[in-house]
Amino acid sequence: MTDLQCVICGGGDLARLSAAMGDQAYCRTCLHSWRITRADYPYTETAMCAHDMGRARYEAQVAFFAPFAPSDASILELGCATGELAAVTRQLLSVKRYDAVEMSPAREKAKAHVDSLFTEPLPDLLRTAQIDRKYDLVLMSHVFEHLEDPGAELRAMQQVLTPDGAIFIEVPNRSGNPRLPIDDNLAHLHFFTASSLSRLLAREGLETVAIRTGVRLDARCTDAMQVVARRFALPTWSKTRLSDHALLEGANDIVVWGAGGLVEILLANFFDPARIDFFIDRNGGKRDWVCLGRPIRGPDALGSSPRTVLINSVDFADSIAADLERLYPGAGHRVVRIADLF
Repeated sequence: MTDLQCVICGGGDLARLSAAMGDQAYCRTCLHSWRITRADYPYTETAMCAHDMGRARYEAQVAFFAPFAPSDASILELGCATGELAAVTRQLLSVKRYDAVEMSPAREKAKAHVDSLFTEPLPDLLRTAQIDRKYDLVLMSHVFEHLEDPGAELRAMQQVLTPDGAIFIEVPNRSGNPRLPIDDNLAHLHFFTASSLSRLLAREGLETVAIRTGVRLDARCTDAMQVVARRFALPTWSKTRLSDHALLEGANDIVVWGAGGLVEILLANFFDPARIDFFIDRNGGKRDWVCLGRPIRGPDALGSSPRTVLINSVDFADSIAADLERLYPGAGHRVVRIADLF
């Protein structure tokens, strides 16, 4: 195997697996495998999963990528077969436009469910400028494993993706069936694992933001894998991300109960110290210390006049709330737990 490199990670620690339909390579570094020897497959004559798999399956797919779909979403599906996913998506989500690519005869049925249907691969459509719009979602269900160069397809997808857009991909997980050690479907050129698919996405500048396995396609493929990916970007945030929460609206003299580790983890990053009057902590050794520029005092400093109290603890929030009620019964303090601000 010294003449080969992994198509995902470029590694050279490979094994060769011999199967009935030809040899496969297996990378011990990223755990990807792919077909080495292959025969031509008539993709333009054969629809991948063109038959109706049942509405529940399409509903489950939509539920998985729905959190990443904006209102009035513009969607492009690559390999739409007969268009069942398009039909269900349009019923369940707010869709402004749904375009699709399908090269097989199944496209004739799909036309009833999409706005525009293209019959060439996405890289070719881009090269000839047949697609000149951007999409909020690009969907590809059980097509990615058929592509000779999945990395090139990801680059093409990103060309038609809006800046905040997302890509949904579903493929067999490994062999697609826990009882079968390999997938020897002649039409499948790549056999992805969660490791290798995430690594390929990252190589192309995409971050896996949702992933699940164990998705049933049919009796043969009982273990499919779904991912949603977005362009990677460094995180940004506002220093007032938590202090601007509606639960703290109108409170400019907040008393924070707890001057422990969450001060550095959360408050120092996401809370405006100008909104804090002082901290309370039972640890007497912290008295007269300063935290985020505010003094630390004992529980008796709270008093009975109604205040907004932020419980700055997750593990001990219940016991602190009980202490507040015991020490100041009926005082009317507005109590907010830090976990409610996330």
